[in-house]
Amino acid sequence: MDNQEAKRVLQALRPNDLDATHPAFAEALALVERDPELKAWWKAQQSFDRKVAAKLEEVPLPADLRATILAGRRIRQLPPQSHFTFWLAAAAAVAILCIIGTALENTRYVSSASYDEAALGFLGNDVPTLGMTSPDHDKIVAWLKDQEAPMGDLPAKMSTLPSVGCQKFVVQGHNVSLICFILAGGRLVHLFVINQQALSDPPPNNAPEFKQVRGWSTASWSDGRMSYLLATQADSDALRQLL
Repeated sequence: MDNQEAKRVLQALRPNDLDATHPAFAEALALVERDPELKAWWKAQQSFDRKVAAKLEEVPLPADLRATILAGRRIRQLPPQSHFTFWLAAAAAVAILCIIGTALENTRYVSSASYDEAALGFLGNDVPTLGMTSPDHDKIVAWLKDQEAPMGDLPAKMSTLPSVGCQKFVVQGHNVSLICFILAGGRLVHLFVINQQALSDPPPNNAPEFKQVRGWSTASWSDGRMSYLLATQADSDALRQLL
């Protein structure tokens, strides 16, 4: 089962669904635990489902519903064509809700603090899960483009660093690129790229901000199109030398 098939299966699974033990669902959920991008999509999907369910619960029942049922009002069976029309309309309504939900999710801003926390959390103990590994920068760029991940301009001094690999993941509905490099001393340095418009308070343009966050040295900046976060467990001087 690949990611696309897993998404199709999981779209039929709703929060607290009792069918989660079905083999197809179990296989898809196991894949979610192994794939960071799929896991982020699944969390967003569940959030959207809960929001739709909450809205549906707000719809009041007709005051005379009980009386109507007890009165035994004659129910006319719909002809086959009407059944088809009904389900077609229902499917269209669900599709519209999904489109609206996706649009709302993708237009939500992320604070720089939340974004930095999510990005550093993805690194774990300096051993992130990578979508592909290669020392070839061109192959890294090609893979990220295939994944429709955000692409920015690599700092000139980083162009000579050997790459380890890359990954694409999602933070609150926004795609993020990650490229990992090896510093001269053998330590790793990680470059995150996100669309600048996704952040509610992006770092300043062309003026890196240096910080120390839970054992990580970080530098963040923007270029008017993308925002960048550079992180390493080496000291901040290693970042300054790259920028």
